[in-house]
Amino acid sequence: MLDKLIELRKSRNLTIQNMADALGIAKSTYASYETGYRQPPIDVLIKIADFFTVSLDTLVNRRYTANIHLDEVNCGDYKLYIDGIELKNDEIKEIIAYVKVRRSLPL
Repeated sequence: MLDKLIELRKSRNLTIQNMADALGIAKSTYASYETGYRQPPIDVLIKIADFFTVSLDTLVNRRYTANIHLDEVNCGDYKLYIDGIELKNDEIKEIIAYVKVRRSLPL
């Protein structure tokens, strides 16, 4: 996580003081997170993730892959995108129907 904190901060050309100010904590406190001397509490981790618009999994270098069964979920529960454009529920249903038909055809 230490490397990720540094990487994210530097990607925005921010100083340790900038980060501390954004989080409402002391500079020394934030610096201790980057050096590994202290672990940030969950509320601070959430603030950091929100600040950089990343997930907590990304922030702590955790690789998590969710298994989503599209035919078993309510399409409104998720936002799916193609080329940066959100799919509508009827488009998702069409894609699922297409895949089911395609799988039933001989190769």
